[in-house]
Amino acid sequence: MRWGGVTKVRLVELLLLEQMMVATHYALSFTAGGLLYPESLVVAEELLLVRFDWKVAIKSIQDGNLLQSRTVSTAKRKLREVRNRLLTLSRDEIQLLAEGDRKEQKLILWLACCLKYQLLADFARDVLRSKYLQLDLSLDRDDVDRFIENKMIWHEELEKLATSTRTKLLTVMLRMLRESEMLSPEGIILPPILSRKLTQVIHEDSPEYFLLFPTAIPEQEIH
Repeated sequence: MRWGGVTKVRLVELLLLEQMMVATHYALSFTAGGLLYPESLVVAEELLLVRFDWKVAIKSIQDGNLLQSRTVSTAKRKLREVRNRLLTLSRDEIQLLAEGDRKEQKLILWLACCLKYQLLADFARDVLRSKYLQLDLSLDRDDVDRFIENKMIWHEELEKLATSTRTKLLTVMLRMLRESEMLSPEGIILPPILSRKLTQVIHEDSPEYFLLFPTAIPEQEIH
């Protein structure tokens, strides 16, 4: 049976999709610190030293003020944010974060941010990667703003944002892309070249994660 050109099966799929999208609540706390590159390296390196014992690593970082924050509250906030992001990564990804080169490190941090924050993941797939596939390498605030507008249909939390908060959201999203070296200061998308090691650790975690980058998906598993 069909309803207005839509089959019953497809109608059920659309209803399920609507339920899933409505149920998903976007967390937006990434606006507090951007990519947090230097802080994340400190945490990753400490984790390797203590063999991934988070409790010991956090105590060591706090006791030694390794994040070099001016206040205890700032240090705790940054450490909590970095911890929440790195918890989304595999041990191999964290090790590469600690020992890899700058580009590998920043791309891993972008991955962690996308895995922690669904809004960033959706933006990476729906806008960043989509533009790359269409050979449209220009990205600006209007692109981010349209993305937010479209997501408001399903996400009430975005519709309720104050103008100043929404402006900060757009600014930080673009800043994170620039910090990850996938967007030039002029707003040009810079497709990253994934190293063999980075490709391997991402593939071993989940091949779907390549969709979060404006680059070609490796055709075969890397051994």
